[in-house]
Amino acid sequence: MQKQGTWGGALALLCCAAAGAHNVQHLSQVPIGILQRWTDKHAVHTIPHQSPAHMGAFLLDIGWQSVALSSLLAVQHFNNRDGRFVPAFSSPEMRACDKNWTLTGLVDTQSSSLVATRHIVRWFDEHASHPHVIVGPARSSEAGAVATVASAQNVPVISYWATAPELSSSPRFPNFMRTIPCDRGSAFAVCSFWATEMHFSAGAVVYAHDAYGDGFKSVLRHLCVEKFGMRIQTFEVDGFTEDAVASPIAALVAVGMNVVHVIATGLEVVCVIEAAVAQGALRRHPTSLWTLTDGISASDLGLLSIAAKDAIDGSVRIAAQGANDENPLWQRFVQEWSTFTPPPYSDRLPANWSTSESVFSDFDINASSIGRDIATFMYDAVAAAGFLACRAAPQGPLPTTFGANFYEARRNWSFDGLTGSVSFDENGDRVVASGTWSLSNVLLDAATNEFELVLKAVFDGGRWVWRAGKRDLVYNYRSTDEPVEQLQPPSP
Repeated sequence: MQKQGTWGGALALLCCAAAGAHNVQHLSQVPIGILQRWTDKHAVHTIPHQSPAHMGAFLLDIGWQSVALSSLLAVQHFNNRDGRFVPAFSSPEMRACDKNWTLTGLVDTQSSSLVATRHIVRWFDEHASHPHVIVGPARSSEAGAVATVASAQNVPVISYWATAPELSSSPRFPNFMRTIPCDRGSAFAVCSFWATEMHFSAGAVVYAHDAYGDGFKSVLRHLCVEKFGMRIQTFEVDGFTEDAVASPIAALVAVGMNVVHVIATGLEVVCVIEAAVAQGALRRHPTSLWTLTDGISASDLGLLSIAAKDAIDGSVRIAAQGANDENPLWQRFVQEWSTFTPPPYSDRLPANWSTSESVFSDFDINASSIGRDIATFMYDAVAAAGFLACRAAPQGPLPTTFGANFYEARRNWSFDGLTGSVSFDENGDRVVASGTWSLSNVLLDAATNEFELVLKAVFDGGRWVWRAGKRDLVYNYRSTDEPVEQLQPPSP
C-alpha cells in the first residue's frame, strides 16, 4: 500500500492513462490458471442450518463474487493494456510486449487444500494447455500445497490472501509470491496495539490448527513476548465442530483471560464466538476486548446468533489494508465499478450467484471489507503476473526457463495498483515497507441488524495513527469501560 503523500505520482500517471493497444502484430497467448474461493467445503458441517448451494458446498456471499470478478477484470485490463487502474498497463514497454492471458483454468478450491491440489494436478496432466502462471489460492494451507506441486513444474504462483509466515521460505516454495503482506506485519500491529495503546501486559490467542493459524500464532507470541515483554497464552482449536471448539474455550475461561485475539477465517470465527458467549468467555463485566483478523468479514458476522451479535458488537478488527481512500487508482475503480460490463469468462462463475451485471450495478464494493481488502489484492496479483510475464519474455514464444525468469523478474521492480505501490522482496513476499494495517471497530447497526467496520486507526511506519487524534474505541457489548486483561492473577 502506497504511503500517504506519494499519491501525486500515481495521480499524474492516472491523468494520462487510457485504454492502450499493443504495438505488435501477433499476440502470444500465455495460459493462466486462477484458483478462486467461491464456496466453503467445510461450512456445511460448521453451520448446520445453512444448506449447500453450489456443488455440495456452502456458497460464499456477494463479496467473494466481487473478488472473482475483480480477477477477471484484471485479465481483461491487462490484455487490453487498459491503464485506468494500473497506469503502467498502458506504458510503451507494456504495449510493446506481445503477451496476453488466455484463461485455461478458472476453478473453485472450496476452501480446501485437497481440492486445490486436485485441480492443479489435473491441469498439469493436460500437458499442452496447463497454466504457465497460477494466481491464488486464497488460504495459506491451500497455497502451501499448490506451491509445492507447482514448483515441481517450475510454474510461479502468486497468492492474494495467503499470509502464513512459513510461505516466506524460498527453499520450500521457490516460485511463490503474494501481493498481501505476510502475517509478521499483522502480528506486530496487534502486539503494538495491546502493549503500546492499551497498556496490556498479557493476552490470549485462540487459533485454528492450520497453516494460517499456527503460523500467525507463533509469530505473534514471539513478537509480543520478545519485543513488548507481554505474557501470551494460546488455545488451539483443531476442527470447528461444537465439541472441538468447546474444550479450548473452556480452558480460556479457566485462566480468566479477557483480552483475546482470534486467528481463524469466516465461519470458523463464528463457531469460536458462539462458544465463547455460551461459556462466558466473552464478558460484559468486566469488559472484554476481543480482536479479529482479516479472516472475518462483516457479512460473516451476520451469521451469528442474536446473543453473539450483541457480544461481538464493539470488538476490534486489525487487518492488512488493501484499499486506501487516498489512492486515486482505487477512487477511480470505485467510481467506475457500476459502469463495468461482465468481463470475458464471467459466465464460468456459479450460476446461483447474482448475475455479474447486478453485482456491478447494485453492490457497493467500497463499503465491503471483502471488496476493499481482498478483491484489491486479487486484482493486483493478476496485474503483477502480467508485468512479470512481460519482463520474463517480452517477445516471442515462452522460453523453457520462463518460470525461473518470471520469478527473477520480481527484483528491483514495482508498480502502482489498487493496493498502492506493489513490490516483492527476495522471498517473494510483498515488501513490508509498502504495507499498512487498519484498525476498525466492529459495530452493529441497530436499524439494519448488520455489522459495519468503522475505521479508527492505521498502523503505518511502526506506529498507530488515530483518525480522531486519539484512541476513541468502544469494546465488546458496545461498552465504553476500559477492558480488563485478566480476571485473576496467573498461576505462579
